[in-house]
Amino acid sequence: MVASMGVVRAMKRGSKFVLLGAGFTIFVILALFGGPWLALWHASKPSPASLPPLAEGLPPSFQEADQAFSARILSKFPVGSPEANLIQTLKAQGFQRRDNGKVRGSSFLQQALPCKLMWDIDWSANEGGEITHIEARYHGVCL
Repeated sequence: MVASMGVVRAMKRGSKFVLLGAGFTIFVILALFGGPWLALWHASKPSPASLPPLAEGLPPSFQEADQAFSARILSKFPVGSPEANLIQTLKAQGFQRRDNGKVRGSSFLQQALPCKLMWDIDWSANEGGEITHIEARYHGVCL
């Protein structure tokens, strides 16, 4: 009986060491693989200062931010306003021009792991250089 109690104690002690070793191994694996991933994510995370003024201060949810961005663009560049002002502002703020036939457009893209964020503005203008139609969208794709 005494011998069997000693064996039980030894088994408990041994299983503690096995659990401790397994825990340490998991910690090392997480540190080796998780650490570099976390550093990469932090390094690639854009600073708020890198956003164009037209895109700053939007709500956190995509749906609310899309509505706020659209309202912001439509109020700043309403139908009938000069297209030249819109083009100049978008270019100065880092939007990239992408025209498709009569529909003109500009986009701002921000790669921020784990998301790719996009601000798009499409418009049409008449021969007099006035905006005849404008729409704006904010959206993102996240891993």
